[in-house]
Amino acid sequence: MAEKKENVSKFEMLKLLEKCRKERDDAMHGESIMREKLRQYESRMRSTEVLKQKVKTMTSENKELRKHVKTLRQEIGLEASPKFNGKTTKDIISDMQEKERQCSSLVEKTSRLSLTIDDLTSELANAVTSKTLLEYQVQSLQQNLKDMTNNQRRLLKLWEDKRSQREQLTLPAIGLAQRPGEKPVSHKGAQTEMSINSAQKLPPNAFETKPSPSPRSRHHKTRSSIDKQGGLTTLGNGHQLGNGNHQLGNGNHHTLGNGLQQGNGNHQREKEDLFHYETNEHLL
Repeated sequence: MAEKKENVSKFEMLKLLEKCRKERDDAMHGESIMREKLRQYESRMRSTEVLKQKVKTMTSENKELRKHVKTLRQEIGLEASPKFNGKTTKDIISDMQEKERQCSSLVEKTSRLSLTIDDLTSELANAVTSKTLLEYQVQSLQQNLKDMTNNQRRLLKLWEDKRSQREQLTLPAIGLAQRPGEKPVSHKGAQTEMSINSAQKLPPNAFETKPSPSPRSRHHKTRSSIDKQGGLTTLGNGHQLGNGNHQLGNGNHHTLGNGLQQGNGNHQREKEDLFHYETNEHLL
């Protein structure tokens, strides 16, 4: 029995020892945890003290800055300005930042406008160059037009002179007898033999005097000659112009295109002969 009690007591002692060890380990673990927490707490306390000291320092500095800002506001006249009256420093700083952003935007717009101005300047230079070239071309064309106008006037004058010379060749002075005492009609623009075309020269016997035929035969010859040479051309003033060597005029003068007036001269005698012939035919 005594041995059993000793065995039981040893077993209990081992259990108690094991329990004590476990409690000791738990206590040591808890102690380590508490020490870590204490260390963290002490660190936080030190940080808090540092922050408190910073806050205290910043509070004192803020008071000094407020006093300084108030002094500056009074010096620059913000307190008396209705625009800044009642605004705090924070509001003023916000306004300044907004103005800074606006200035940055204006600077960007200015840079873009500068690029646009450069482009427009280059285009303007090109336009000025084109304008100069066009003005030069216009002046050249005007000079050419002036030269062409002068050439046209010269050609018209030459054409009128040539026309007057040709019309002088078509005068019906062939085969008509002059009245006694009448001088032959001469024109200032008479041509020389060298200036007359070979196709327009008269035959050598064109001005030979032939026996005067009777009025009736002369009338038929005149009409047949006019019909053979293309008939009569009626002008706008009622005159008739033949394209051959005869021209019958019913007035005193014919006004030609070059401003010269040709008198009917010997044509009047031919008209009078035709009139007397027709009168005699009527009386017979």
